[in-house]
Amino acid sequence: MKSLEKHIVLYGVKTSLGLIAFFFVMKLLGLIHITELRALNAFIMFTGAFLAIKRFRDGDFQYKFNYLAGIGTGMAVGMITAILFSFFVVVYLFLDPVFTTNILADFPDNTFMNQLTLAMVIFIEAMGSSFIFSFVSMQWLKDDKSVTISKPSHS
Repeated sequence: MKSLEKHIVLYGVKTSLGLIAFFFVMKLLGLIHITELRALNAFIMFTGAFLAIKRFRDGDFQYKFNYLAGIGTGMAVGMITAILFSFFVVVYLFLDPVFTTNILADFPDNTFMNQLTLAMVIFIEAMGSSFIFSFVSMQWLKDDKSVTISKPSHS
């Protein structure tokens, strides 16, 4: 049997690396200043949660797969991703003050905003989206409980 905890950490780290890679691709393309593109992070987050839950469902783990365990797996992957990516963002914002200034300029009332509050916003967004993505993934991956509507005739 495999360890579900190691599985969750692995997918959380992989998802975080995907978000960081996307961040640097946007930087290389000169699109990093377009904050609306961070909505594309949702695809990476969804993929991480979906694949982690699917692997849990299909794998040989020490826990039984059920609806709540599946959502919990997705949420745990999301939490690890949110923590790691928020930490990355804090470090990057402190290392690139020009980028921080440009991001803060997008907020209408940025008197309370700084590197740490920006990272907190990213953490909260990631946690909220991980719940939604875990729920959507479980709708897709839950055990099929379909009922036969009619019995085949044996003529």
